[in-house]
Amino acid sequence: MDNQLLELTLKRRSVRRYINEVISPDIINEIMKVALTAPSSFGHRPVEFIVVKDKNKIKKLADCKSWGGSQIIGADAIVVVFVKLERGEFWIEDGAIASSYILLAAEQYNIGACWVHIRNRNGSRKSSDEEIRELLNIPNGYAVLNLIALGGKGEDKKAYKESDFDLNKIHYEKF
Repeated sequence: MDNQLLELTLKRRSVRRYINEVISPDIINEIMKVALTAPSSFGHRPVEFIVVKDKNKIKKLADCKSWGGSQIIGADAIVVVFVKLERGEFWIEDGAIASSYILLAAEQYNIGACWVHIRNRNGSRKSSDEEIRELLNIPNGYAVLNLIALGGKGEDKKAYKESDFDLNKIHYEKF
């Protein structure tokens, strides 16, 4: 059976090292258009994004996370995923779905990508969320869920094979 989405997900792996390769603005725009198609709770579309390409600003973003932020250094672009909080409790899910779409869209263009968690993480002075919102002028009423690093793949990770799946994790009708 032809399953193009499965083929894409088999290849998609988190990349944390990047080669010095510039991603064309057209490809970034296509990736971001995919993110805008992500479903959201009640169709409110509260997720927004800032694409950061400036290397100095990427370094400052990395410094906003006391542990694990350095993995974004070397990426060509960082997508900051943040969500308007006024619509309630599903902001984490809404941001996570949009982020997943970005990860898959990046793979479609053979762009390395990695989710970097921000929610409930510490920065050097305040929470990572607060430091990033200050750095990027994100107004109150929003929360930063994560960053997604995008860049030329600087590591070669083998694709998953269907034999890697634990089909015992799939249940029908009951556990």
